[in-house]
Amino acid sequence: IQVNKPIMAHGTTLVNAIALIVIVCCAVNTSEATAGEEVPLVVASVCMNAQTDKVVNLQTFQKYMLEAATAGAHLVVFPEIALQQNPGWGKVSHKPADEELAYVRETAEPIPGESTQLLIEKAQELGIFVVFGMTELGIDEGLYNTSVFLGPEGILAAYRKHKLWDTTYGGNEHCSWDAGSVPGMVVDSPIGKVGLMICIEMMYEFGPPLAEAGAELLVTVSAWPESGGELYDDFTVSNAEKASCWHIVANQVGNVGHAVDYGHSRIIDPTGAIIADTGSEEGMVVCETGILINPSTFSTPITALETASWGKVKTTH
Repeated sequence: IQVNKPIMAHGTTLVNAIALIVIVCCAVNTSEATAGEEVPLVVASVCMNAQTDKVVNLQTFQKYMLEAATAGAHLVVFPEIALQQNPGWGKVSHKPADEELAYVRETAEPIPGESTQLLIEKAQELGIFVVFGMTELGIDEGLYNTSVFLGPEGILAAYRKHKLWDTTYGGNEHCSWDAGSVPGMVVDSPIGKVGLMICIEMMYEFGPPLAEAGAELLVTVSAWPESGGELYDDFTVSNAEKASCWHIVANQVGNVGHAVDYGHSRIIDPTGAIIADTGSEEGMVVCETGILINPSTFSTPITALETASWGKVKTTH
């Protein structure tokens, strides 16, 4: 079933509608698999309007992690910079104010750090994997727009955005963040080989090279503006179709800094069909994929895929 927006009963609140979305998008099997048995990977994508308040955003993360785990999901994905937000983010015509830039630096965290530890503990409690976006404070004191992949065993990967939304396409991200050194990252994890990219990198079609490097599942954290909604629709689909991979995209919605974001967190199959989409409101969709995993291996040490030109991962294992 292709679902382009959440299906809600009349008068149903968005929180209560999550259960309806799950039922419509897929027949999720929440029963536990026997040891060694392979089961389909179930994924969840969250659409949220992150606040300039880490405590509030972490509460939102934990709420959706619980909802996703209850629905049988093995992986839940949150948007770009969803941990801290960025009050100065926007088009190149807006130069971030000193206090906006100060907020980005003051709220940045190292990886591992306080927030990643809290989310690891929640992941251990729920037995779920998580991908989310944050501003990372590097050991070099640089600030990076980073996608973090973690699970019950700890941090699997931290991918720094390589292609910033800068003057090339009319954005001001270069004012807040340094660019990462590698274009995309592939992580060999208990839930499969996962290719990580961030937002505008979909325009550069990182998906196919990530698939060539071994990725079975593409995961994109995003804060894509409403003004470019048609491009978002095109590139979320084209990366899945050209890579022949499932593509999970989590996008922010509503006011983000000095822009308005598009929403439409979605799950796309390898043919480019949009299987589930949150629409332009906060919420979550959950879907069963065709990727088989073995939950009994979730405690197995995680290693990086060695690739020539794409990101390598160092883990805590």
